[in-house]
Amino acid sequence: MKSIGQKVVLTTAVMALEGCWLYTLVYLLNALMAGGRLNVPGLLLLYLLAFGTSRLLHWLGWPRAVRISLNIVGGAVFTLLMVKIQLFGHLPLADAMWLKAVGEAFMNIFYGLAPEMVLLVSGGVLWWFGQRMASLPMAFATVVREFQFGLIMLLILLFVAYGLEVQLGQTILIVLLFFAAALFSLSIAHDRENRQSTELYRGNWLGILLMSISAIVLLGLAIGSVITPDLLRLAIAGLTWLWGMVAKGITFIISLFPQPDLTPGEALPGIMPAPAPIQEPDYSKFFYLTEAVRRGLRFGWTILMIGFLLVFFWRISEQLFTWLRSKFGSSENVEYESLSGAFWADIQSLFRRILSWIVKLLKWPALLKKRKAVEPKEITSIRQLYQQLLRWTAKSGLPRPAFQTANEYLDTLQERMPAHRDTLRYVTQKYVSARYGHVTPSAAELDQLKQSWHHLKHQHLK
Repeated sequence: MKSIGQKVVLTTAVMALEGCWLYTLVYLLNALMAGGRLNVPGLLLLYLLAFGTSRLLHWLGWPRAVRISLNIVGGAVFTLLMVKIQLFGHLPLADAMWLKAVGEAFMNIFYGLAPEMVLLVSGGVLWWFGQRMASLPMAFATVVREFQFGLIMLLILLFVAYGLEVQLGQTILIVLLFFAAALFSLSIAHDRENRQSTELYRGNWLGILLMSISAIVLLGLAIGSVITPDLLRLAIAGLTWLWGMVAKGITFIISLFPQPDLTPGEALPGIMPAPAPIQEPDYSKFFYLTEAVRRGLRFGWTILMIGFLLVFFWRISEQLFTWLRSKFGSSENVEYESLSGAFWADIQSLFRRILSWIVKLLKWPALLKKRKAVEPKEITSIRQLYQQLLRWTAKSGLPRPAFQTANEYLDTLQERMPAHRDTLRYVTQKYVSARYGHVTPSAAELDQLKQSWHHLKHQHLK
C-alpha cells in the first residue's frame, strides 16, 4: 500500500512538473494567436482527461489497437467539446453553427490561425502528452529525463515570450512550482529505488527535503507578493531623493570656495572661447541594416543567450547530482547514471530522429516517383507465380522462414524434392532476376515458367 501511495504521489509530481511548461506553451499560443480568448487552466483539463482515459483503458486490459483507436476518438471528441464550451458557449450543443465555424477555421489555416484552430492544436498537444504520461514508467531515470526536457522547454518558452514582449501571468509562481515538483519527484523516485540507504535518508532526509521545498516556495511567494511595482517605484524615488541630497551637499561644499570677481559676460583671462562644435559625419547610410537582418541578428542573439543559460543550469544540475552522489555514495546495490551520459544520449536520439525525418523528407519525391513507375506485366506475373509456389510449399508443411533468402530456400526445397532440382533452380533464378535485377523475361521464358509451375504443383513434398 505504501508503494502504491508513493507511486501516486510521484506521478502527481511529474505531471505538475510537465504541466508547468505546458501551461506556459498554451498561454503563449493564446496570447499570440488567439487574442487571449481561451481559458488556459480549463484547457489543461484535457491533459488530465487524457491521462485518466489512457489509464482506464489500460486497466480494462483491452487490445492495444482498441486503446489507440479509443484514445484518438476520445481526444477528438473532448477537444471539440472544449471548443464548444470556450468559444461557442452561447450556442446550444445541437446547433451546427459552431461545427461550421471549426470547419471554416480549418479551411483558412493557410491565411492565419483562428482561435478555433489554436484551441484544436493546443488540445491535441495536451491530449498527446497526457496519454504519453499515462504510459511512462515512474522510475528515477524517467524523472531525470522529464526534468531535463521540461527545463529546456521552459527556458525556450520564457525567452520567446521575452523576445516577443508577451506578458506571462504568474511567471515566478510557475518557475517555483516547476523546481519544487522536480525536487519532490526526484526524492520520491530515489526513495522508491533505494530502500537500503543510510539512517539519515531512511528516517529524516525526506522530511528535511520536504520542509526545505516548502520553505523555498513560501519564501518565494512572500518575496513575490511583497516586491510589487509600487514598492519598486517607492524605492527608486527614495534613491533619487538620496542622490539629490548628496548633489546638494556637493554643491554647498563647492559654494564655500571663493569665486573670482568677474562682471557678467566677461571671460576668464587666458582662456580662449570655446570652438564651434564639429559635426560628425553620418555613417548610418553606409551601415544600414534591413529589418530582416535585424530580426535575424536578434534571433541569433536570443539563441546565444539560451545556450549560455542552458550551460549555466547544466553546470548547476551536474554539481547538484554530484553532491547527491557523494552523500549517498555508501549505499549498497545502487547504480548511478551519469547526468552527461543520460542528457547527451537523449540529445543524440532527438537529433537522430530529426535527421531521419529530414532524410525521409528529401527522399520522398524519389520514392513517390518510384511508386508511380509501372512495373512490367511479365515481372508481375513472375512474382505472382513465385508467391503461388510459396503458398503451395507452406500448405505442404515447408513454409519459407522470414530470415531466408530465395536462394537459401532453394537449397531446402532441393533437399525435399531432389528429382526436381533443375526445375526449382530455374524458377528461383528467374524470380530473383526479375525481382531484384528488374530483368524482364521473354514470352517463351514466361511460358516455360508457367509449365514448370504446373508440373511442380502436382508433385508431393517428401
